[in-house]
Amino acid sequence: MSVKELRRQAREALADKNLAGALGRFGDGYAVSREEIFRGRDFQALREEVGQIKGHAALRMGELADRFQAAAEGLGARVFRAATALDALAYIAGLAREHGVDLIVKSKSMASEEMHLNRYLGEQGLNVAETDLGEWIIQLSGQRPSHMVMPAIHLTREEVAAIFSRETGRTVHPDIPEMVELARRELRRKFLAAGLGVSGANVAVAETGTVVMVTNEGNGRLTTSLPPVHVVIVGLEKLVPRLADVAPILEVLPRSATAQPITSYVTMITGPVGAEGPDGRDYPRKELHIVLLDNGRTRMAADPVFREALRCVRCAACLNVCPVYQQVGALFGDVYTGGIGAVLTAFFTDPQRAGEIQNLCLDCGRCREVCSAGIDLPGLIQELRRRTVAGAGLPRTRKVFFEKVLTDRRLFHTLLRVASRAQKPFVRGGRIRHLPLFFAGLAQGRVLPP
Repeated sequence: MSVKELRRQAREALADKNLAGALGRFGDGYAVSREEIFRGRDFQALREEVGQIKGHAALRMGELADRFQAAAEGLGARVFRAATALDALAYIAGLAREHGVDLIVKSKSMASEEMHLNRYLGEQGLNVAETDLGEWIIQLSGQRPSHMVMPAIHLTREEVAAIFSRETGRTVHPDIPEMVELARRELRRKFLAAGLGVSGANVAVAETGTVVMVTNEGNGRLTTSLPPVHVVIVGLEKLVPRLADVAPILEVLPRSATAQPITSYVTMITGPVGAEGPDGRDYPRKELHIVLLDNGRTRMAADPVFREALRCVRCAACLNVCPVYQQVGALFGDVYTGGIGAVLTAFFTDPQRAGEIQNLCLDCGRCREVCSAGIDLPGLIQELRRRTVAGAGLPRTRKVFFEKVLTDRRLFHTLLRVASRAQKPFVRGGRIRHLPLFFAGLAQGRVLPP
């Protein structure tokens, strides 16, 4: 995306009153609710504990993957180690073909978004239905998730009602209970007809082969229990050594994500269980397939600077307080949004896009203050900028300025004296609103002091 296109999209986002209203209302309410939910708890100590658990796990990623695979397969699960997103996609599509599956149901999974699973399976002629309410809305609207926890947060209830009306062919009122009931009715049929369910995982425990999911909707358990074949997509960074390591993550994750003491559902799956298929057959031991996804994670773990980002628990607190995200939404990101999105994008999906995203960061530091794992996101974004410039280089004018002008004290001060006189024709009311030629961009969208 060119700088010109990025600016055009930013102007559109800033002019979208619905977007500003939806994100602004949530951001204001979140700050108050988060402060309340952490009252009486030592947040600093808690996030240090989570950061330590996740940080040590990142250093032992290969070992933990081996231990997890041995434990899970010992319980009857099948574990597939996917080096790339394409490997994972091919494996899941192969399972669907092997079992003659027509319909696949999915619960929320950022790893599946990272892989563009829905698009790939659709190209293979398979029907995929999102069952998380927010994800289903996004799927029906043809958009992409704008938030890692609340994918449709950028839409108002009126916009959702319009989407549902278009989908059902009848008028749906912007009444939340009515819309939830409609979703429940429509999705229930899909759960009962699906031959394969796909879910993500918030944590994976090496010592027991357990995958842990936290959700606020019953769709997660329906997706993992009703279809006779269940596929879990787990990024390698979700691995922790012990079952005891899950507790501090569960304590901080819902509080940071949605200001809840705990989510409505905490599901732990240790080995395959029984199920009844859409054909009415009883499956006393359904198939459980666990895809351990690398896709850049071991490369990130080997990087002494960016390894820190693997501590992320995907609570999205950094988004919830980000002033840029609250103004432009998903434009500040790719599959993963916000500051953490820029860093993860650089390793998991699109380095060039990551270079574009980081330009939007204001370096205000609010994300660092609320991070559940103590990640220094502003520092990582600064390093991402440094590497982006080192790889792509600066425009010629900036290169000359930084290398020739700033390093020559006499020349720099001479130019300052010239500029102090040259600016006078552009000062109006004690402010500079416009500049000529290639300096015009400096005054675009801002007022400068003389």
